[in-house]
Amino acid sequence: MQQRIIKDHRELFQSDYDIAACIGYFDGVHLGHQKLINKTIAVAKEKGLKSALITFDPDPWTVIHNKNKVNHITPIKEKMRLIASLGIDELIIVQFNKEVSKLEPQVFIEQILIPLRVSDLIVGEDFKFGFKGAGNVAYLQEHAAIFFHTHVLTFKEQDDKKIGTTLISQAILKGDFDRANEMLGRAYTLSGYVKQGNREGTRIGFPTANLDVVDEYVLPPKGVYAGYVEVKGEKHKSVLNIGHNPTFNHSKELSIETHILDYNDIIYGELLKQSFVYRIRDEIEFPSVEALIKQMEEDVKIALEVLK
Repeated sequence: MQQRIIKDHRELFQSDYDIAACIGYFDGVHLGHQKLINKTIAVAKEKGLKSALITFDPDPWTVIHNKNKVNHITPIKEKMRLIASLGIDELIIVQFNKEVSKLEPQVFIEQILIPLRVSDLIVGEDFKFGFKGAGNVAYLQEHAAIFFHTHVLTFKEQDDKKIGTTLISQAILKGDFDRANEMLGRAYTLSGYVKQGNREGTRIGFPTANLDVVDEYVLPPKGVYAGYVEVKGEKHKSVLNIGHNPTFNHSKELSIETHILDYNDIIYGELLKQSFVYRIRDEIEFPSVEALIKQMEEDVKIALEVLK
């Protein structure tokens, strides 16, 4: 997959080839987004064009609302990896700033979409663009038809609600991974590097990898989860805890620790990709270490049954 970063839309020169493109922020790269991407690829193949995905960085919502730190389902690196895996030819990233946010819809078309030589634009039915979201599907069909054809897709509905980033985020925040993973079309995953911990888990027979999660992910509530972890290219079953270690030494900083089942390698500094499949229980402060060990043994049994 080729990548193109547009740092200043005013300096965007005319491309030398036509593209079929979908456009949006694509946080989550969920089933609705995948439908847009697959349609884009299909249109491109049918018309002999390159397929492209146009997105923005940083998140337009954060720029418009002056937010410095907002959690996402897929931070930019994770999003790029997922998009590449879906077979798109080109990823076009437009750097989003206040100036871009104030572009009127017609100016957005003329200064971004036309220079990119968009021949076919694939969007969802609720797509909006331009200053204060003044541009929509109807605007594209009326004012951009002489430049490109607009394909409008509807998203699959679940429980009378459309699949969307907000719904998925809400499900993750509740620990409801049956629902979140169904809408994503895959298990929700976050990445982090293994850092040195206090080794309390090792001392009681449950060694854990303490994850340093740098990117701003949407995090599930405190508790214990079953999932899979990828380390050194291999996938293993795991039991993950998110919380403050109340039984040993309550820490103010939230910790994310994964106990990789049937795995004993030292992996400090390694990148781990941790997925979430099932919420086992809340985080609990136990009266003794023995009680904690007994519960962790039960957690492992539940995880093995869920992941079977």
